[in-house]
Amino acid sequence: MADQPVRVACVGLGRWAKTLAEAVGRSEQLKIVSCYSRSEKNREAFSHQYGCRAAKNYAELTDDPEVEGVLITTPNDAHTAPVLEAAEKGKHVYVDKPIAHTIADALKIDRGCREAGVVLAVGHSARRLKGSRKIKEIIDQGAVGKLVMAECNFSNDRSLELTPDKWRWYKDKSPGGPLIQLAVHHADTLHYLFGPVRAVTAMTKRLYTPAEIEDVTMTLLEMESGQLCYVGSNWASQGTFYTYVYGMDANLFFTVDFNFWHRSEVVDQHSRLEIQYRGSSEHKPIALGQGDMFREELEEFAQCIRSKKQPEVGGPEATAALAVVYAAIRSAETGRTVAIREVMEG
Repeated sequence: MADQPVRVACVGLGRWAKTLAEAVGRSEQLKIVSCYSRSEKNREAFSHQYGCRAAKNYAELTDDPEVEGVLITTPNDAHTAPVLEAAEKGKHVYVDKPIAHTIADALKIDRGCREAGVVLAVGHSARRLKGSRKIKEIIDQGAVGKLVMAECNFSNDRSLELTPDKWRWYKDKSPGGPLIQLAVHHADTLHYLFGPVRAVTAMTKRLYTPAEIEDVTMTLLEMESGQLCYVGSNWASQGTFYTYVYGMDANLFFTVDFNFWHRSEVVDQHSRLEIQYRGSSEHKPIALGQGDMFREELEEFAQCIRSKKQPEVGGPEATAALAVVYAAIRSAETGRTVAIREVMEG
């Protein structure tokens, strides 16, 4: 069994489920054996495209003895029930970011999976980009000296395409708009690079989107280690992704061509990392290897199932990222700095 691929089922069969299914297809460690969507048309199409069974309902999928784990890519507010039902049936869970729609649900998911003894992995893939990994390596080696600050941005024009039949249109389903969909990635990666966040100050505006949600956000993070970090995120501009880290001895500049974001097998080829040492005008390129962030996070999920280990991003890590989002939303609403402790306490 240990050398056999982990048999998984896909739940919620939209665009991102197909992106993950393509990543599974590039791996020998997982195999898709079943799928489920409330739409019969969608599940039959997915079943045909990826060569798996189509469950007629979710109970049929979670009762299937061949299914070892589920890959959940349902809308944000539809994570909790399928995660907990799968865990109760002994199925391991990979759920796309954010872990849940609310902090209360995030804590419920984490607790439910721990009590059921199943693996819970959350899809915060940005920390797995080769540039993010190399930044962490350089920081840990002390090559930038003492950390000073960071600037990050993750934006695209998704809100301009929204219509009332899309769940992301609504503030109660996608609170903060790009904050909960895009900036949450940087919240996780900054935690990975700098450590936990202490407090958040944010502004949000609705400028161009036809939807209810805000489309322009700026967030300042005060890290527990003392540094300040900025995260920009909007849903109206050309797609962009960057992480700039400033140290007392050197600065790092990491950019990704967003047009290749969904193609994780090649995105590292379309990324650039440069270092600028104190006293120098040169931005010196740093070579990045070729990775595959979506395949790698799914393979780690499979390895954790086989070895009974904890994934790099599980319940606590994903809840910490979601807490930054909710602290930013509360800060924008109240015009004050909000401590992470405050949103974690309710």
